[in-house]
Amino acid sequence: MTVKQAWPSQGPPNRDELVDWSSVDLTGYPADPLGVIPPLGAPAPDGWIELVDGRGVFVRRRPGPAGELPVWFVHGLGGASTDWNRLSAALAPFGAGYTLDLPGSGRSDPPPKGKYSPVADAEVVAAAIEQVTGGPVQLVGNSYGGLVATLVAARRPDLIATLTVVSPAVPDLRLTLDRGADPRLGLLLLPGTTGLAHNRLSAIEPMARARGMGDLCFGHPELITDDDYRVAAAEHDFRAALPWTYLATLGTLRGLMSAYLRPGPASFAAAAARVTAPTLVIWGTRDRLVDVRLSRRAAGAYQRAGLLVLAECGHVAQMEDPESTARGILALWRHPMEVAPPPNADPRIARSGTARRSTSKIDMGAPRRRPSAVMATS
Repeated sequence: MTVKQAWPSQGPPNRDELVDWSSVDLTGYPADPLGVIPPLGAPAPDGWIELVDGRGVFVRRRPGPAGELPVWFVHGLGGASTDWNRLSAALAPFGAGYTLDLPGSGRSDPPPKGKYSPVADAEVVAAAIEQVTGGPVQLVGNSYGGLVATLVAARRPDLIATLTVVSPAVPDLRLTLDRGADPRLGLLLLPGTTGLAHNRLSAIEPMARARGMGDLCFGHPELITDDDYRVAAAEHDFRAALPWTYLATLGTLRGLMSAYLRPGPASFAAAAARVTAPTLVIWGTRDRLVDVRLSRRAAGAYQRAGLLVLAECGHVAQMEDPESTARGILALWRHPMEVAPPPNADPRIARSGTARRSTSKIDMGAPRRRPSAVMATS
């Protein structure tokens, strides 16, 4: 049996009108020349296995100028370090880029005893930063990686100069298809469901998985080329041969869902409220996985955060629209105090049901151009 997705979901409708929620206007800053943005099929930067807290963590490095802060990137659920090829290239003239595979993902070892959780992953990321480059660094995370990056910034402020989160996996317990959630995901928390879910995932052939991911993660999946899909399918085929790949995906998803159900210092709202670094939240209006209607509340959870909403973009803006994503991040790096509202912004909005705006209106708006053709792997 072959299926396109393990957990089919129609996701929320397009919300292109919410581009006006942006508190940043990229036209207000000089257009610094970006690095050459490669196609998805371009070879990834070389990497190595770094021994971090007794387990192998695969790290890639893209060279950058001496004297600039290093940039670390954290991928999402089911993704890998290769998800950052395009954005790390765009930002290479402004800082060396380090992309790592989270435990059990890509080419990294699974965690000891198969224990997956956002907090454990945040500890690995912090340890890798400390060991490889030291701090402070510019930290960027997407989806699940946005939650992990937020935990790193909250727990280790000494390591973080700025934080950028792209469509962070913020909790939304209204499990409806309209909001990009599938109620059947809750079944994964029940005992005895791992085997069934594992069989479901393993039944998806690599090309079907690649095309399913493209449909799910991109605002314009029709722009993805056959060559892009072949590259992504080959990577999925490699990962499928690793004995822990599907267990890692399920374990990470379970850890994320468990974190949603346990309010406390490790929750998104509590962690974001402790982040002192200037922060930028980036979201696509066609995100089918994490509803863009959560973007204002998510940005309001941080002490100092700007919001950049990208028109016609999906869940992985760093791959679908790396140029606009890079320009937003550069504005944060160059003008951090302008990107952020006053430090006393009320973080409780993330836990309320209101849509009150707590991000400042500054000169950084959202590009309305059509995104370029690329393909997601996570």
